[in-house]
Amino acid sequence: MRFGRRRFIGHAAGAAVALPLLSRMPIAAVLEAAAPAEKKAFRGIFAILETPFKANDQMDAEDLEREVSFCVRAGAHGLVWPQLAAEFYLLSEEERMRGAEIVVRAAAGRRPVVIGVQAPMKELAIKFARHAEEKGADAVIALPPYVGHAGLDTAADYYRSLGRAVSLPIFIQNSGGAWGPAMSTEFVIRLAREFPQLGYVKEEVDPVAHRLEEYAHSGVMTGIFSGDAGRNLLNELPRGSSGTMPACEFVDVDAQVYELAAGGKMEEARQLFAKLLPLINLEETYGMPFAKAVLVRRGVFKTAKMRGHAGPELDKFDEQELEGWWKQLQPYLRA
Repeated sequence: MRFGRRRFIGHAAGAAVALPLLSRMPIAAVLEAAAPAEKKAFRGIFAILETPFKANDQMDAEDLEREVSFCVRAGAHGLVWPQLAAEFYLLSEEERMRGAEIVVRAAAGRRPVVIGVQAPMKELAIKFARHAEEKGADAVIALPPYVGHAGLDTAADYYRSLGRAVSLPIFIQNSGGAWGPAMSTEFVIRLAREFPQLGYVKEEVDPVAHRLEEYAHSGVMTGIFSGDAGRNLLNELPRGSSGTMPACEFVDVDAQVYELAAGGKMEEARQLFAKLLPLINLEETYGMPFAKAVLVRRGVFKTAKMRGHAGPELDKFDEQELEGWWKQLQPYLRA
């Protein structure tokens, strides 16, 4: 399942560099060369927050605020809500706007906040985007229209309309499948040339690492992120990736893997990532229920309640697997 890191890395100068040069540069240097000075350069681990629910199925504002603080303490470089991992498609308009206000307020400028504004039609996406901008979000992110088999012409009009409606950076989330048309790298780059605000992408269409390299080579894209629980981060960073957007239950470990790799300590990054990978595999099997169960274990959520979930549940052997790898990760859990 696709879900979709300590200090905010802030802004950076310099245009994206040519691909042959990327292959000869250390990762940290590649990251510093990733974005023009006039744009916000978001880098690192941007944690996708889950949506906590009470036993009565209502959104739990207290736990959502606690989740923000947890991610900041754990070392997230940015915060994202609500995307697929947050069950945005089961939230009301009022819940989405109220939750966005909670996340922005709780972050209090300590980390950049990216608010998800996708909707089946552009008018509603614009409403969410304008609300996010008014409340102080640093950027927005949007899947393309995902209802009614929208084509690329509809997707282009949707993103152009968002670009006209707000002045914030806009991440294009390219997931394909049930979540709108899969867009080519050329399509995304063309939109970014037309609207520089659209020079931010969360890419989830395979082969992701190669597509991220194409974005970096274009010299147009400012923020080049992946998803898939950060599974291929270490293969993506040398290609010019800015980072990844995983679910947040192990954001402290994700952040340390990123920071080691960005600091040129690739072997140490691989060793730590190897301890995390078995738990990423569990997340990929069980999805959001696993992520929420971990957040309960970590004292962030009171309950792992889902809305409308009918998928597989962890059994005693999964719990044993979680416990065994938990011991390996415990020294690296910051919060």
